[in-house]
Amino acid sequence: MRTVDIYIDTSLKGPRRRTGSCLYILSFTTAKGLTADRGQWIRREDTTENQLTLLGLEAALKHLQEPCRLILHLECTYLASALENRWYEKWREASWMNAKNAPVRDAEIWRSIEYLLNAHEFHVCLKQPHTYREWMRRELTGKEDG
Repeated sequence: MRTVDIYIDTSLKGPRRRTGSCLYILSFTTAKGLTADRGQWIRREDTTENQLTLLGLEAALKHLQEPCRLILHLECTYLASALENRWYEKWREASWMNAKNAPVRDAEIWRSIEYLLNAHEFHVCLKQPHTYREWMRRELTGKEDG
């Protein structure tokens, strides 16, 4: 099973809604033993760090064409906790209501992520140093309008 590292960071920090960018990178070893990296930007208005990170993960997962062992490098505590604790499974079982019996925010994106993750094993690395961290932060800072 191929191992794929997925790195995700956003220009937004915290729950305040505003315009922001997300950058994700997929890194893997090719059949010829070479390292390959693929990345993409996502820019949204009136969004939050959590929503941008979710969109980045969903977009990254859509690139995978076979079951993989994923290492998810995240800066978003909410997403890391939700994935590690598989909250999405509990939400699905509760008809996409959270523990407070309120609708889950971004339920459509979570449904998609649950479906896309189904074929993969994954491990979450929260706020741990990695090869792309400083570069991603510089890039995100340069793209940020405010």
